[in-house]
Amino acid sequence: MSFRSDHPVSARSLFFALLVVGLLCRVAFVWFTPAFYAPDEQSHYHYVQHLAEHHSIPVLNSKLGDASNEWEYYQPPLYYALLVPAFQAAQAVFQQPAAIVLVLRVFSILLWLLNVWFGVVLLRRMQIKDELIRVLVLGLVCLLPTYAFVSATINNDNLLATLGGAVLCLMAQRQPAWNTSLALGLVLGLALWTKQSAVVFLPAIALLPVLDASRQRLAWRAAIRHLAIALGLATLMYLPWALRNWRLYGTPTPEYLATDRLMWPSFLYGVASAAHNLAKTFWSVSGLSNDVNYPFPLLGFGVLVLWLVGQQTPAQTEPAVDPANLKHNGPLFCAFLLALGFNLVLVLRFGYLFGMGQGRHLFPLLYPVALVLAMGWRKLPVERLELWATGFWVIYAVSFVLFSLTRFPH
Repeated sequence: MSFRSDHPVSARSLFFALLVVGLLCRVAFVWFTPAFYAPDEQSHYHYVQHLAEHHSIPVLNSKLGDASNEWEYYQPPLYYALLVPAFQAAQAVFQQPAAIVLVLRVFSILLWLLNVWFGVVLLRRMQIKDELIRVLVLGLVCLLPTYAFVSATINNDNLLATLGGAVLCLMAQRQPAWNTSLALGLVLGLALWTKQSAVVFLPAIALLPVLDASRQRLAWRAAIRHLAIALGLATLMYLPWALRNWRLYGTPTPEYLATDRLMWPSFLYGVASAAHNLAKTFWSVSGLSNDVNYPFPLLGFGVLVLWLVGQQTPAQTEPAVDPANLKHNGPLFCAFLLALGFNLVLVLRFGYLFGMGQGRHLFPLLYPVALVLAMGWRKLPVERLELWATGFWVIYAVSFVLFSLTRFPH
């Protein structure tokens, strides 16, 4: 298989290169990033340690910045419970926290690899056969610098991103059956037990069967049954945790108790600051408090400019086959865009209220983001774009890793 008859480079070869470089970048971050030199990593570590030593879910008693480093104690426990066996095994062998951190970080790399596999399945189920789009999408997921760093640290966002990939795969199946509905409800419930922000999937899951039924692709009875099973099961799974939060904290959203609200000079200034922080931290940040960043986010902003140029570029010739298979995927794209819009609003709101709206909060929907960007980049009038794109992602990620490691304390 080749992209063009004049340059027979297989998509499999390019994807393998992206995957290998992505893995090497993450291994470098795992090994050379000092212990706890990642956002909230020590607080996430303490959560795992508490579960392992006390066999009970901790209760939030401190705020962000407290010397106890326990402000993540409000989080649902699934991610941390999965890490307990690795923590106990590493503690028995090494006993040193720095060594235990390395072991727990490897779990994050495994979650990333699973998410990449979900991406391959997602593109197959969406019947996207355009190899250029496939390489562009998988290139971003393998080598987006911030994701490379986050997925090499201890952070529950990694499990949520992977479960998000699983949710998208189940949505793309498009022929709801009992087992599919149950699986979707189960995975969504697990996502909610990982992080409350998994609610971003609810509007998309609700919209897709409605659109399919309105287009007579799916019977209304089947659509209603699918929604009742999937959303009902997820709600039943999450209900005990919501009731616990209400009993302990008097609110189902205790993350608002973990930090103080910011006061901005003006509403517009606050929104602009939140938007800038979201864009910057999406592309390339690392370090204890995302302190390692510029000038590398500028490259990401440049990529966005190229996407805008691609959107405005008229096609030289109409492709024989719709690259994104919009006739088949139209309702699915609408559902994805609804979830992405909802996610953006929530992250910007979180950034405005607390200054904590970061790009990694978009990673559960990284595949929809990548698909939107890839469809714009594909229109650029560049010969052998797949090679240029692969080279760009490799250089971008590797140079950011090297830059970060030189900035980290030794």
